[in-house]
Amino acid sequence: MTQQKRIEFLKLKLTEELAVILIEETGCSIENAFEILYNSQTYSKLSNPNTKLFFQSAGYVYSLLEEELNQNH
Repeated sequence: MTQQKRIEFLKLKLTEELAVILIEETGCSIENAFEILYNSQTYSKLSNPNTKLFFQSAGYVYSLLEEELNQNH
């Protein structure tokens, strides 16, 4: 597996875990969870390989997302 494929795998797995946490924490639908996630600054950072955010735990990245969502409300 190439480095790029490893990064993509980690990003996809983390995205899935974040969506599950978002659903559990907010009670939103799966569609809404992915919409929130994909439109967030946190996901933009997660998608940027230079941040290496994909190496962090789902709990840590979710805390960043939660902080972002709280600031936007």
